[in-house]
Amino acid sequence: MFSPDMDLIKALRICRSDVHHFKNMRVANFIVKKPMVIGHECAGIIKEIGHNVKSLAVCDRVALEPGISCQSCNPCNNGSYNLCKKMKFFGSPPTNNAFANQIKTLLEFPVN
Repeated sequence: MFSPDMDLIKALRICRSDVHHFKNMRVANFIVKKPMVIGHECAGIIKEIGHNVKSLAVCDRVALEPGISCQSCNPCNNGSYNLCKKMKFFGSPPTNNAFANQIKTLLEFPVN
């Protein structure tokens, strides 16, 4: 579902760990147990933006942060989302992502 705080991104790139996921069905502790869309390092062009997004515009070129934090724990609330204990990553089980035709992401994660 697209929300006012999200951007819709089109495009991607490939990382070596994506090749490991494809060939070996795993990378370190991330094991692919069912079909999923891999890809975690991506950049693209904004196709659509939510009305709350003020710092980006349609057609802006952006790189995406592959970490998806909970946005509610102390580290997330203090600006240290990289320390979130519930962190998930694009294209690593159980999260699908960058090899999809487009990606929905929260507004604070695209970087132009």
